[in-house]
Amino acid sequence: MATPAFHSQATVRNVRSFPQATQLDLLSTAWSTPQFEREEPGAFALSFSPALVRELIQSYSRPGDTVLDCFLGSGTAYAEALWMSRRSIGMDCNPEMVEDVRDRIGDVAGDLYCADARRLADVLGPESVDLVVTQPPYGHTHKFSKDLPSDLSLLSSRDFLSAIEVVAAELFTVLKPDGYCAILIGDIKDRGRTMPLGFQFVHRFLSRGFSVVNLYDARTPSSHLPVPLHAGEYLMIFQKKQKAPKRPLTTS
Repeated sequence: MATPAFHSQATVRNVRSFPQATQLDLLSTAWSTPQFEREEPGAFALSFSPALVRELIQSYSRPGDTVLDCFLGSGTAYAEALWMSRRSIGMDCNPEMVEDVRDRIGDVAGDLYCADARRLADVLGPESVDLVVTQPPYGHTHKFSKDLPSDLSLLSSRDFLSAIEVVAAELFTVLKPDGYCAILIGDIKDRGRTMPLGFQFVHRFLSRGFSVVNLYDARTPSSHLPVPLHAGEYLMIFQKKQKAPKRPLTTS
């Protein structure tokens, strides 16, 4: 892939702001709990807190590192990575979202792709990313398109979890050894029953080779995160551990 250009924070900060549109910030202290039973736009928060994104980028990467958000949405993580002098890659299956972010960032952008998160390696190549900071769809709680075949928010709960396991495998492939993957996800309601997406995500990422570095939820002390998490919401930090070299066989 082409090497993204670097830009000063002052240059990038001059672009148009990133409005949340109909999305609400679940991490805002003005909100007490997600409304899982409502599915209309704006009923459930699907946007990262910029303060939390900045903390993750600062903690798990260095200037010049490549940061990927494979569920671009409104572009918060993508923009924050640019502002913090990282190589920023944003990806989303919805071309309207990609074009909206491109329009607001303008000529100072990093790399933006309209692509399926289940095909990351085809687009980026293996071991090309230092850090992933992303927030996948919360199942079918908020539908991001009407009929896009690659839109995971349109899938049934079972198919959604199967797709997330494919995404986990792709993330493992594109991450460099010892690279980190930060995922924000929340539990949802499916036909009146709670679906623990947090536990399901941990299981599927572990099955694809990741190790858990940290796991935060609403019980996390406020001193550990810049913003509080809500009940049923989880921030997961995974790492692609570099495999130890095999020891040569010895004979006595």
